[in-house]
Amino acid sequence: MNADSGSLPPRIPDHCLRDSLWGGSMQAYVMYGPGVLDSTEQSEPHYGEDEILLRTEAVSICSTDVSYFRGHLFPETWPIVPGHEYVGEVSGIGARLKGAVELGQRVCYWGQTDFGGMAEYRVIRPIFGHQVAAETAWYTERNFYDADQAAAVIVPDSLSWDAATIIEPLTSVLRSILVNPPRPGDVCVVLGCGPSAVLATQVLTRYVGARSVTVVDRNEYRLKIALSHGASLGFNTSTDAESLEGFVRDNHDQYADYVFDALPHVAVDGHGKDVRELAMGLLRPGGTYVVYGATGVRQQINTWLILAKGLNVRATPFDVRLFPMARSAHVANIAVRLLESGLVDAGPVVSHRISFYDPKAVVGAFESYGQGDSMKTSLRLSPVAHATAGAEVLLGERR
Repeated sequence: MNADSGSLPPRIPDHCLRDSLWGGSMQAYVMYGPGVLDSTEQSEPHYGEDEILLRTEAVSICSTDVSYFRGHLFPETWPIVPGHEYVGEVSGIGARLKGAVELGQRVCYWGQTDFGGMAEYRVIRPIFGHQVAAETAWYTERNFYDADQAAAVIVPDSLSWDAATIIEPLTSVLRSILVNPPRPGDVCVVLGCGPSAVLATQVLTRYVGARSVTVVDRNEYRLKIALSHGASLGFNTSTDAESLEGFVRDNHDQYADYVFDALPHVAVDGHGKDVRELAMGLLRPGGTYVVYGATGVRQQINTWLILAKGLNVRATPFDVRLFPMARSAHVANIAVRLLESGLVDAGPVVSHRISFYDPKAVVGAFESYGQGDSMKTSLRLSPVAHATAGAEVLLGERR
């Protein structure tokens, strides 16, 4: 198969399928603390009777992974194996899951921590949308209860590596928007033009019926991507800050009905207004402000605007007591259908592809995330990707 064809990796031969007693080793990326990431050899994980073993096909680097790398988010303990925007092939099935999934099927998941995907193999305890299964929870010490299970979905062979790794972030976006939707015909503002924001822009304009979407970012390349995928107006906070502030003055309190804040950590230097304050200024009284981006670093927010205009600040909880993992499995199925139909285009969201077996390139992708002409970087573990270690593929080629 041609490396540029976008075809799937070859199926695993039956004699290579692992069982729960196999004690081999695997390569994984371990983050020992902020800024410290290394490829190491680890024991391959065992799987239990309610778990499946996945051989990793591809995993994309997420802004959450980068937030840990940059010290803007903090795990309960170091070290961690980052990675959760993931697709893998089933190579082992626990006894309780016989009939729920088959060997060789492709699976992606949402939940069961942010960690563990950047490895040759990983184990998950899946809940599929077609299952009726008990859900158990544990306290994360990060202020919410998480499930012991992951919302899982079987990935059709028609979806490329790129599209498959986008199921997870699209599920996150859909969880946020479906629980906190704009009304059909609302004017929306999206803060940020990173991968999740571009997905949100497409969902808002093509799926839930927003009248228009205005986007704000400091990266010109990402702004252009958003403007070519549903946004009608854009402002660059690095080069158009005065224009943006003038636009807010001219349209204060009467422009937008809905803000989707996809920004992570935002550093405020004391010069000019914070972009979140500007977005709140555009909202009509009673408007909706949805928080999507996550950071463990304190952020500036103007509580006066919330009180003065009666703004509705909303978020979709991680806590499974409010949003059970089984519901997220149904949302993941919607994500698959949107990608299959082409209603949401994953093409612009993955801009670079590198081999999992090129540590220098992987660390470099973490260090340069969000800079220049880039969106997501996808790590490939297929034999084809391994043979072309270090090769980058530019945006526009279907992979």
